Amino acid sequence: MKLVWGHRNQEKIQAHGLSLDEVESAFDAQDWATAVSDQPYRFVGEGTTSSDRLIRVIFAETDDGFYPITAFPIRIRQRRTT
Repeated sequence: MKLVWGHRNQEKIQAHGLSLDEVESAFDAQDWATAVSDQPYRFVGEGTTSSDRLIRVIFAETDDGFYPITAFPIRIRQRRTT
């Protein structure tokens, strides 16, 4: 799975205290799960990072791969997907 990075999404994700490596590792995690978002053309994914943090990623599928719009840590009780 190829993630598409730009200046804007990198800043948003880092502002939530996550590294880009953490987001990439969550996409590859065994517990990664996705659901369709309420917003058109967007998806919500959740998974555990390489540093054992549970995160939620809002992303869009593009011709070049998957564009993480933002990502942030969540608590288990906030988990939306299975």
